[in-house]
Amino acid sequence: MPVVSVSMPESLLQELDQFIEDHGYSGRSEAVREGTRGLLGEFDDVEYEDQDIICIITTMFDHHSGAEATLSELRHANHDLVTSNVHSHAGSACLELFVVEGRVEEISSYVSRLRAIDGVQTVEYSVLTADHSVLA
Repeated sequence: MPVVSVSMPESLLQELDQFIEDHGYSGRSEAVREGTRGLLGEFDDVEYEDQDIICIITTMFDHHSGAEATLSELRHANHDLVTSNVHSHAGSACLELFVVEGRVEEISSYVSRLRAIDGVQTVEYSVLTADHSVLA
């Protein structure tokens, strides 16, 4: 099995180690492999295949990180996908909430690009189907 080196802040590593201890993992590699499988499996659900979905995405970042400008650029580049956007504050962090509607592949790509922005600490989302007959 190939060996992969991963860099992360000390605080995140401490959280990972505590998680490993609390949940009985044999080590960091096992926990990282499981997390990777989960990340790769996101949006890989045949339930959403070939239909529009609505996704509510919340990002959290430090205001001083410069992430806000990049988030804004990404939002504008995807104006056809992003139907709503709200900026808010929670303690010392900034929250950016996006409501997006489109095909699962487009939304999955958008979430991945949000996660790749330097300074973005968390990206969480929930998915709803856009079956308008249910909403009527």
